[in-house]
Amino acid sequence: MLRNALATAALSCGFLFGSCDASAQECEEEASQTRTAKYVPSMKDIILPPPGGKHTATMIFMHGLGDTGAGWSDLLDGRLPGVKVVLPTAPTMPVSLNQGYEMPAWYDIVGLDSRSNEECVGIEESSDRILELIKKERETVNTILLCGFSQGGALSLYTGLRNRELVSGIAALSSYLPKPSVIPQKKDTDKDLPILQCHGIDDQVVRLEWAIESREAIKKLGNEVEYYEYSNMGHELHPQEFGKFIEWVGKVTSS
Repeated sequence: MLRNALATAALSCGFLFGSCDASAQECEEEASQTRTAKYVPSMKDIILPPPGGKHTATMIFMHGLGDTGAGWSDLLDGRLPGVKVVLPTAPTMPVSLNQGYEMPAWYDIVGLDSRSNEECVGIEESSDRILELIKKERETVNTILLCGFSQGGALSLYTGLRNRELVSGIAALSSYLPKPSVIPQKKDTDKDLPILQCHGIDDQVVRLEWAIESREAIKKLGNEVEYYEYSNMGHELHPQEFGKFIEWVGKVTSS
């Protein structure tokens, strides 16, 4: 199942940046299949009940650019005792970085040079949608985790740090903090918020220096960050990283 998730992430990144290892024709065929399967105007959230059915926590996990919630369902299904998993899919929109090509995206990305200064058009609407999911889940449980990969991790940080009273933890895999200037400073009366950040040293999509800058920005706002780097890892999900993520979820939901 981990291989399937890695393939999904690699396909998304390969289509976006032309880094597919196959032939040009095979890459185009893969991209065409992806457009047909994934670029749907509206898709229902995928709900994964925990083993045994009863849950005491909910994790909302957001996919990366060009992917869907379905791309993570096999990987996360049945792995988290007591944790319900919600996998939303981003709306389809033109993405400036991809010459206006329409794909699932939580917000627009213009370039790769300095993401912290981007306007991130659409991020407020996506954040509001996640907030609605949080409020719905809080009707039955108090422990809510916001997690995500790449752009989904960025949305997790953006939404969770601005609404820390509603969430119990944030995990950002191969990601960064967008629009840090609008994130409020942690108050003395605010609860501590567990934050996990994992990144590949060889990531050429979300560069390592952006992850480090994000970590430092989060710390300057008064938050501690549990931060890990992985060698021989690009913009992907590494088995060791995934194990750390599952361990972190278990720790946060059992505390």
